Amino acid sequence: MDENIYDDNSSDGVVLPEDENPFRNELKTSPNIKIGLSGAVTQLEPNHAKTRFFATNDMVVDSEGLIHSGFVFSAASYAAMAAVNETFSVVIGAKIHFFAPTRVNEAIEFDARSHFNESKKREVRVTGKTKDIKVFEGTFQVVILEDHIFKIYQANLQKQAAQRRNEEKRKEEAKQNA
Repeated sequence: MDENIYDDNSSDGVVLPEDENPFRNELKTSPNIKIGLSGAVTQLEPNHAKTRFFATNDMVVDSEGLIHSGFVFSAASYAAMAAVNETFSVVIGAKIHFFAPTRVNEAIEFDARSHFNESKKREVRVTGKTKDIKVFEGTFQVVILEDHIFKIYQANLQKQAAQRRNEEKRKEEAKQNA
């Protein structure tokens, strides 16, 4: 009886993180994103990324298997962020077009190309195809920040609060001197 019941050498059905996201060490953006909802990076180069999004039952909106377009937009946005691939970057705008609906169990291959790579504001063109048919096209504006957006936001709130307090104090002093 040499069989060790605690030793499971079978790897059937086990999906390793490197299988899900082979570019996880090169990606600087969106480290905690759920690739099951936004797609997985399949190619990563400077100013260029390709991702693959798979539409699942969790995204269905009706009995016909229609996928909510917000999931497709999110996947395209993630492709844009991957093309820029900066730690502190945020999508600040987008102009998009859906050319066909997405059905459950369909895959969309996104191709994202970033332009103006010397600027803090990048324009990223993203196309999405299902079986070589264009189903999505968009242009995303991505800004690169010096720090996390919430830290910048908090610092700006504190600065505005200090300015308001100083203004109120100045008005109070002027009122007392009048």
